[in-house]
Amino acid sequence: MKKRGIIFTATALLTVLLGIYVYGWRPKETVIEFAMFNGSNWDVAVQESYSVIDKAIEKFEKEHAGVKIKYSGGILKEDYSEWMSERILKDKMPDIFMVLDEDFENYINLGLIENLDKYIAKDSDFDINKYYSEIASSGVFGGHRYALPYEAMPTLMFVNRTLLENFHLDIPSNDYTFNDFYRLCRMITLDRDLDGSPDYFGIYKYDWINAALSNDVELFSKDGKKSYFNQEKLAEAIRFVKSLESLNGNKNITKEQFDSGNVAFSQMSLAEYRTYKSYPYKIKKYTGFAWDCIPMPAGQSGNNVSMIDSLNIAISAKSNKKELAWEFLKTLTYDVEIQQTLYNDMPVASVLKEVMESKESENIFKENEDIIDSKLICHILENGSGKPKFSGYEGAISMADSKISKLNLGDDIENALRILQRQMSKYLIK
Repeated sequence: MKKRGIIFTATALLTVLLGIYVYGWRPKETVIEFAMFNGSNWDVAVQESYSVIDKAIEKFEKEHAGVKIKYSGGILKEDYSEWMSERILKDKMPDIFMVLDEDFENYINLGLIENLDKYIAKDSDFDINKYYSEIASSGVFGGHRYALPYEAMPTLMFVNRTLLENFHLDIPSNDYTFNDFYRLCRMITLDRDLDGSPDYFGIYKYDWINAALSNDVELFSKDGKKSYFNQEKLAEAIRFVKSLESLNGNKNITKEQFDSGNVAFSQMSLAEYRTYKSYPYKIKKYTGFAWDCIPMPAGQSGNNVSMIDSLNIAISAKSNKKELAWEFLKTLTYDVEIQQTLYNDMPVASVLKEVMESKESENIFKENEDIIDSKLICHILENGSGKPKFSGYEGAISMADSKISKLNLGDDIENALRILQRQMSKYLIK
């Protein structure tokens, strides 16, 4: 009996030890940390902003057994840079993360972002040419690629179709010019109640930056070290915008006038268009008129070019799981299924040509009586001008805007630009 007890005890102990051994040597779960912010990068309201990310994670984890993607929710965009800074100071940088424009150059200079050139070169399943070229180049700095684009955002010209029809005017063709646009705005700007102030207006919220782009103006070098404000093509673009403003008696057109349907045209991002055309926002905005979108007007020296922006994702240079991070980066930015879901469900454009040109994408804008040709969005993405990503861009453009906004049509714009060029050169070398 005693012998049986000893055998039982030994067996039980052996079982426990074997269990501990097996548990200790089982494959450990690999965790990839992904950092993102909640909501939209484009300052519009979105619901379920995590849904596409969650689908990408689910797909990635199915394809990579034993790997889990972890992310922190609830970080607002305005808090994201500070949150990332705290993680960097604690040496707890996430493996892969969304990177804001204002942080991109700084992170590169600090050696915090992994150079992706070698991953692209050795990955036979990856072709950078599947992205729109201007959008793809947004992740390049100093001749090297540090990020891939996740979302694309073109700028469009909104058209109040109902107002143009009431004036018996046609929507401009996609190759319309500065002169065509001015003529339409002049015909619409009317004082119908004869109180000395126009009741209908041609344009709301059209800036000199997009006018400059469509007149073949490059404002800064790629690295942000040089500026090119002292050029006649920029003066022409500014003079064009000022001439539009003069039609309104240099009166500021309000958002309320735009919302009430009294303005024919407005510069607008695709995010604004898609958000305000979807429930529940469509019952609050723009319900009194039908509308459409066209490219920007072309200047004498340029084409119908719009600014296109992107939200990029990068890999930490300090990650010890870079290969897996690269695979997840591809799932987010390069996987057709995920990018198609992004385009279907979020107020953005896909960064992939294949998605934007798909049959499924053609139906996205076919709702009610308002139809945008999906080919137009593709054309704008293919021919647009990428927003600069150097760290001082926002400050530089804000400084330029403060000077240019004070100019009037009759001012010596060329001389003002010469002065601005000297000031900008000093600003950029600080």
